[in-house]
Amino acid sequence: MAYHDPARIGELVEQISVLADLRQKEGDFRKAESLYREALFRVQDLRRQDPELLVGIYSLIAYLYDRWGKMDLAAQFYEKALQISEQHGFQDADKAATIKNNLAMIFKSLRQWPKAEQYYSEALETFRSLYGEHHAKVASIYNNLGVLYYANLDVDRAQAMHERALSIRQELSPAEVEPGDLSQTYINLGAVYKAIGDFQRAEECVDRAKRLRAGLNGFHPMPRRSASLLLDKSA
Repeated sequence: MAYHDPARIGELVEQISVLADLRQKEGDFRKAESLYREALFRVQDLRRQDPELLVGIYSLIAYLYDRWGKMDLAAQFYEKALQISEQHGFQDADKAATIKNNLAMIFKSLRQWPKAEQYYSEALETFRSLYGEHHAKVASIYNNLGVLYYANLDVDRAQAMHERALSIRQELSPAEVEPGDLSQTYINLGAVYKAIGDFQRAEECVDRAKRLRAGLNGFHPMPRRSASLLLDKSA
């Protein structure tokens, strides 16, 4: 149908991304890669390019390479997506900020700390501009910055970031925050409190995280046309 009606390419990409995600969960990364490459070919073959859709495909391929452990390739495709975003004037959009967050996580994995901090900070600035301070995505960036600082043994700044993330997430409604994300905040804060010798607060955080995780039902939303905002779960 998409071949005869180019307007339906977006729907095709949607279904390819769902199928590719299922292949990833089966551990068949090569098949998932092939599916995403097919989607990329379909989008690139359009007479009238859709830059937002192209950004989405590049970010999905990057997300795949990240999960596959191919960090250099993941960084390359996220950077391609970001470049297209900047060329077409939507570098301040939600999708571009998500890419910057995910790219920062890649550079953290590659131990390129200044680049990671730069992209986290830019993503935080965009999300705060779009949604204000009290938003789940803003809290996610604070969490990720906290993990970055903790990895660099900057415990004071790590504590400040995680406490800010927790403060925001506690104020959000149940519909606005994932229990798993809130649980991860407590885990990360527990690690920070343990590092500074506050074992009582560390234990309290771990207990709260356990209670939250006990209530999880294992639901995971299906992917859409671009990679999800990644939450750094290091502790």
